[in-house]
Amino acid sequence: QIMIDQHQWPVWGNERIRTRLANHRDLYKYVHDQTVRMMNQGVGPNEIAEALTPPPGLDGDWSTRGYYGTLSQNARAVYQRYVGWYDGNPATLNPLPRVEGARKYLEYMGGAAAVVARARDDFKAGDYRWVAEVMSRVVFADPSNEEARNLEADALEQLGYLAESAAWRNAYLTAAQELRSGVVGQVLGVPTADPSLLRTMTIAQVFDYLGTRVDGPRAGTTSMTINWTFSDTQESLASTVRHGALTSVVGKADPSATATVTTTRAVFEQVVRGQRTLADAIEQRDLTTTGNAQAVVDLWALLVDFPTGFPLVEPLK
Repeated sequence: QIMIDQHQWPVWGNERIRTRLANHRDLYKYVHDQTVRMMNQGVGPNEIAEALTPPPGLDGDWSTRGYYGTLSQNARAVYQRYVGWYDGNPATLNPLPRVEGARKYLEYMGGAAAVVARARDDFKAGDYRWVAEVMSRVVFADPSNEEARNLEADALEQLGYLAESAAWRNAYLTAAQELRSGVVGQVLGVPTADPSLLRTMTIAQVFDYLGTRVDGPRAGTTSMTINWTFSDTQESLASTVRHGALTSVVGKADPSATATVTTTRAVFEQVVRGQRTLADAIEQRDLTTTGNAQAVVDLWALLVDFPTGFPLVEPLK
């Protein structure tokens, strides 16, 4: 609205902007301080998120409403900043994995059929949050239970329709879609780094990214150091795989390296993204090696690609 009415700026623009900025400042400070206050009184993160209400006098200001973020999620973020994910209750310190825990819950609750039957009554009563939570247990215990999947999807859709936050609405409705139709647009074996993003990253950041793609357990006791020289950018780097982790030092060359690679950033980025294979780059001599060339092949064999989509409201297959 401020942008649309710029022609009225001399009349009211500066004053309204100052007021809005002051309101937002007060809102953020209020969320932070009230969360910390309740933390110091021993209130847990979920209870803080439930208890926090808009600051006095701002509940009617549309610009401070939770159309994107919400007070509850922001309160959790403040809590996590200072305390971390642990809420202080040792029962939550090392919980069972979701699938195993869900199966135990259902065993204690009399089985999936009994849980679904009771959840239908809660759905009719409008207790959608609880229905979504308890049906999630059933789905994780048995993803093939269509009755539970559909009932959870129904509850999530209702929560989505009720959500003021667009981000929450999208999360609820996307999850409902997954429960009904599976993961949409899932493609396996696609590197996640966008070409334009990759070009803006420093070479150290590129190798940090590659480190997240190393299958650590499969790397095992592999130990190797490779020197890298990029002729077009005049960058150099020594990368080391040890104890399943890929680390790097920029601007250094290790005299005892297993191999040395010379290439360009352009070629390297193509190989990183899977646009061409390492074998092709070597065969075309766009990437040359001295020393043990097999080390480079072995490093690349440790890298995994990530799917473009994966399940969030059911167990990984």
